[in-house]
Amino acid sequence: MNKILSILLISLLVISLNTFALAKDNSSESPSGGAVVTDILFLRPLGFPGLIVVKAAFVASLPITIPFNSNHGAAKVLVMEPYRYTFERPLGKMEFHGVK
Repeated sequence: MNKILSILLISLLVISLNTFALAKDNSSESPSGGAVVTDILFLRPLGFPGLIVVKAAFVASLPITIPFNSNHGAAKVLVMEPYRYTFERPLGKMEFHGVK
């Protein structure tokens, strides 16, 4: 079981590194088929558990950020950016700068 898990994690790492290395700034062009498939099969499904992790980090950071009135900035970075990257980003676009 550990061997299968190790192979799966290494495969996901290799695929994700390859997609980011091949990412170009083609905002006017439509994404390639490989980018869309990678997005659907790996990035979006991995983004959802990632949201749970960053929300836990946000809650853990509240005792530090509230006294300094920086909890809105922490919410933007730790909650809104990962949420928008996972759910609002155009399909196949690996870079997304849509936090408003």
